[in-house]
This record gives sequence, structure tokens and C-alpha cells, in this order.
Amino acid sequence: MGASVGVGGLIVGTSLMVVFALAITTLDVRMDSSLDALDSANEPLPSFTIDDATMWEGAVLSLTIVDGGEGYTAGTLSTLVAGGFSATFSVNSTGVIVNPVTITSHGNYSSTPTIQIDGPQPGVTSVASITASIGAVIHTNVTNDGPVTLSHDDVWFFVDGGNARTMDALLPSPSSNWYSGETVKVEWRGFGAASFTTMAVSSHGYNLARALD
Repeated sequence: MGASVGVGGLIVGTSLMVVFALAITTLDVRMDSSLDALDSANEPLPSFTIDDATMWEGAVLSLTIVDGGEGYTAGTLSTLVAGGFSATFSVNSTGVIVNPVTITSHGNYSSTPTIQIDGPQPGVTSVASITASIGAVIHTNVTNDGPVTLSHDDVWFFVDGGNARTMDALLPSPSSNWYSGETVKVEWRGFGAASFTTMAVSSHGYNLARALD
């Protein structure tokens, strides 16, 4: 009889210890979860603005040197009709226009413009020919007006809910961060002849959209 009571008491005591241990573990988990929630609540949230967003559907996207000519000196390119395009070009030892031809302003045109070589170029012995390819470009300025420094690869750009790109993919900048108070200029190309209506930016749950002008 005494042995049975002793065994029964041991079993009850062990059970109580297990229950106590489980209760302590549950409290620890709940406390950790509460502390994590408090830490998350104390973290500042990102905030940014889309200062402007314009889509140029007839921007000069690329240039092709059909004939490099001869006798040129390094200079600039423009178009026969007004539209805002400009570029610079280099030449080799005999004055032949060679790559890189660098577009400094893409401009905006209703049809493919004729590219002209700005003068004077008095030493030309063979006339060059350069052609253009046009398509859509989005120009936008975005400002990080919040307290959080954002990594470029954590900031996403969208047009009409698709065509997702990170800021890191769109910027040639050597920096990898978008700092608080910094305004970034983005030229977004690669849409072909497509036309869109809305641009959006998203990062860490903060989302903002703006109609394209």
C-alpha cells in the first residue's frame, strides 16, 4: 500500500514538473514574440515621393553608324527637326566616326528623326551616315523623404502593374543605397513602342503610384 502511494505521488510530482516546464516554455515563446513585435513597432517605416513621371513615346533609344565617313573631328549630333535629342561622338585617327556614340538627351519625336552631325567640320572627305531607333522612355524623379536608408535592390518600379524592375537595375549609379533626403533621377527604357498610363514604386510594404504625363 505504501509503495503504491509513493509511486502515485512520484507520478503526480513528475506530471506537475512537466506541466510547469511546458508553461515556462510557452511564456518564453510568448515573451519572445511580444519583444519581436515591440522591436518591429519601433522600426521606422519607409516613405518616398514620386516627384514627376513623364513618358516620352518617341525617344531616341539607340544609334547605328551606317557609314563612319572620314575627316571628322569628335563632336556632337542633333536632329533636323526640333525634339530635344543630342549626342556626342568619337573618331579614329583618320576621322572616321566610331563607337561609342553617347546619347546625352533622348528627346521625343512623333516619327524617327534624321540625325545630323553638327558643324563646322571643314576636314570632311567622306560624309558619314547615322540612323536612329525610337521607342518609349519614362523620366521620373523620386525622393526618399522618410528616415530609412533603402537598398536599391529593395525598391521596385512598376508600370501598369507589370514590367517590374529594381532601382538597382535602372540606375547606372555606383551607389547601392537610396539615402534619406536623396532625390534620384531615373530614365527607364526598354518598352519598345508600348504605351502606359501609371507608374508605381514599392518598398518594404510602402506603395505609391502616379499617372504618367
